[in-house]
Amino acid sequence: MKKAVTILSLLFAILGFVCSSQVFSQSVEPTGKEAKDLVQFVKEAASLVEKQGESAFVEFKKKNSKWLVGDRYVFVIDPKGNVFVNPHRPELEGKNQLTLKDLAGKQFIRSFITEATGYSYKNEGWTHYVWLKPGEENPAWKTSYVKHVKAPSGKDYIVGSGLYNMKMDKAFVVNVVDEAVDLINKQGNKAFAILRDPLGEFNYLSTYVFVINSKGKDLVNPAFPGYEGQDVRELKDYEGKPFIKEIMKSLENNDAIWVTYQWPKPRQASPSKKSSYIRKTILGGETLYVGSGVYLD
Repeated sequence: MKKAVTILSLLFAILGFVCSSQVFSQSVEPTGKEAKDLVQFVKEAASLVEKQGESAFVEFKKKNSKWLVGDRYVFVIDPKGNVFVNPHRPELEGKNQLTLKDLAGKQFIRSFITEATGYSYKNEGWTHYVWLKPGEENPAWKTSYVKHVKAPSGKDYIVGSGLYNMKMDKAFVVNVVDEAVDLINKQGNKAFAILRDPLGEFNYLSTYVFVINSKGKDLVNPAFPGYEGQDVRELKDYEGKPFIKEIMKSLENNDAIWVTYQWPKPRQASPSKKSSYIRKTILGGETLYVGSGVYLD
């Protein structure tokens, strides 16, 4: 009986650990209509590939179908960077585009692959880059959602779609923070250089990742590098709110929080209302606070 209780206790402990670990291993549902619709659109396209395999590619290329309307379309690549479907840029199809760069120099095909296959806790995610809108000469920010699927043939594909100049969504912020924490857990201090990379996944528009240690030292702050190496515990926002202290206090009993404060956008002097998502993680026995935010204006 005692042995049975011990086994049962162990089982509950394992289940408890699994449930706890899943808090940050499930994709966060978007809050905005644009983002919600795009996620649903990509999941439907991915489901078609899972069911019909490569024959779905023909459907994705049919003009005025649900898959190809205006500047919204489905693209399909594989984990090696080979392009199979891109109705608006057919010259890319049938070739390996792994090193293809956006207009800012970012290798966004690599980003698609990383989002869909580079993390053990998910097989889908968001990527942001600069691309030409179909029929226009001026570049625009594009946000794409990608998902990894396996066709009946056994081949792996990454199915995605994107929209131009999308409204920021809190799901983007959670996505980038979870990825930053995962990177730090894998690479330690070496991750900091990647988090600062202006052409990397962690910096786009007004979004960036910051990292603070338990002593209040700012370790990573690509938008405001002057704070790096400084103790920012006494830092106040433009309304006098000691938001760093509040963040550290709130995370004493929580694994992750949202906090709102007034802070300027990168390269701007005037403050804007900002909502940040912050997670804590452990590196070398020290607690780190990893966060990013969305400006609410």
